[in-house]
Amino acid sequence: MNQIKYCGRGYHIPHSDFMDLIDTCFGFHETERKFIHLLPKCYREQYRPQDSNYVVIDENDALTAAVGAYDHEIMVCGYCIPCRGIGNVGVHPEHRNRGYMKAAMNQALADMITDGIALSTLGGRRQRYQYFGYDKAGPTYSFSLSHENFRHAFQNVSSNLTVTQITDPNDPLISKIIELNQSKPFVPVRLRSSYLDIATSWHFMLLAITEGERFVGYCLRIGDHISEIQVVHDEEFLCLLRALYDYIGGCFNLTIPVHQASYAAALAPIAENMFLNCAMHFNVLNFRLVTEAFLALKQTYMTVPDGKLSFLIHGFARDERIAISVQNGKPSVEYIPDSEPVDYELSHLEAMEFLYAPICPARDGACDLARIWFPVPIFMFRADEV
Repeated sequence: MNQIKYCGRGYHIPHSDFMDLIDTCFGFHETERKFIHLLPKCYREQYRPQDSNYVVIDENDALTAAVGAYDHEIMVCGYCIPCRGIGNVGVHPEHRNRGYMKAAMNQALADMITDGIALSTLGGRRQRYQYFGYDKAGPTYSFSLSHENFRHAFQNVSSNLTVTQITDPNDPLISKIIELNQSKPFVPVRLRSSYLDIATSWHFMLLAITEGERFVGYCLRIGDHISEIQVVHDEEFLCLLRALYDYIGGCFNLTIPVHQASYAAALAPIAENMFLNCAMHFNVLNFRLVTEAFLALKQTYMTVPDGKLSFLIHGFARDERIAISVQNGKPSVEYIPDSEPVDYELSHLEAMEFLYAPICPARDGACDLARIWFPVPIFMFRADEV
């Protein structure tokens, strides 16, 4: 069996060799399916994706595996949360079942801990990634709107709005979109220079909605699905939906984070179907920071009652003994001494479920305060996934 000669960042790997490897790992042979088209924000040559990858080279100097670990940030109620998303986890078909993926994943997670990353996300099979601390979490809504919904519920909703697809990275409307992003309590931090690459990840289209020269809002659309939508003035949300219906020429569905409560309130009485889902697979590496930030976000759309609960969490990154409290409506999470008793002692995956998952039978049997406070609305927009 071949041994690992090198497992670490791929700084020395040529871009073309790296891209050939990951496309081969996933069987992406057709041009449009290749990673550079699927996720331009990561894989264009100028972004040097190999630098953000943990590559495995065997004793025969063969490039055999790669695990991407891509940095970004989110701002949640003024809290800066450093994130590192995992993607393109793959092993060359001729070198599988030799532990290469596990070695690269372990190195990626070890460096996240060293580098102070607070939150990581990925997509993939649940049990496969639970071994590395990831699990399904983050309450999010899905709404589907049918022709009948529009015919009956939008009778009095007229729209003079224009929907435009943005294809030019220098389009001035992108600055308007960024300004709108930054006005919200949850902010995806995206560079202006690469905003279009980020927004068009996963083959989504970036659509801007205007009325004359006035910017109204934007969304990300693929087919009949809207994955991200924001409007400058909440009262124009239904008008924006009507404009999208006319533009798309049919019905569609939307994914809405629970913190966009005004959008959910507008959709709930009229949508044909409604679902509560998990946003994605998360791995919380700093429970204190992430819980405090997202509990503050929850306070922006519902009353979070005062109280205090304490936890000992045997986290993937480290043990965290924390006290979560809300006083006069202000949440805070602080570390507490080892000598102080706690209300709940949880493993890493138990804490992920208890604090962040929309469905948690263990939480259903907990105290009233826990059932109201949790889950906190941990979230990431689809465009920021890798």
